Amino acid sequence: MKSHNIFVYTILAIGIFSIPSLLNNVQAQTNSTNQTSAQNQTSGQNQTMSKDTKALMTMDLPGLKDTLMNAKQSLANGDLEEGLTQITDVENQLLLLKTQPSFAKDIQKIKDSLSKKDNVKALDDLTKVQSDVLKAETELLKAQLANPMLAKQNNAQDKDDEDDTDDGGGGDDNN
Repeated sequence: MKSHNIFVYTILAIGIFSIPSLLNNVQAQTNSTNQTSAQNQTSGQNQTMSKDTKALMTMDLPGLKDTLMNAKQSLANGDLEEGLTQITDVENQLLLLKTQPSFAKDIQKIKDSLSKKDNVKALDDLTKVQSDVLKAETELLKAQLANPMLAKQNNAQDKDDEDDTDDGGGGDDNN
């Protein structure tokens, strides 16, 4: 009987000492599963995004929208040269992208309309481009709401972009 009690106590001691190790393994597996799930969700979210949204994720979206609006205002005010300059600036930004958005072709249509002095058609096409950009931006924001990891990635990328655009100036604004 005494040897039976020693055997039972030994098994209990081994079990008690192995519990922390077992808990660490369970926690590691849970963390691994959560990370894999988050990565799969991010890649799944990227796969369901439109081509335009994927392209705009790598751009300075507020700057693009401002440039488009400035071009539209210039064209509406009859300043074709300034409008064409702004449109060409947008076209250059789009040409640098690895994935071309669908509205990149519309930029050339706008330039063609301007060369034919058809400002109304150019303004209509410009409005269509702005609409496409807003749709892509809305899709991007929805994706970021559904997946906060995507928003963190974009914020980190935006921070890198801000660091890259430092002009190195001393802050003098002498006009």
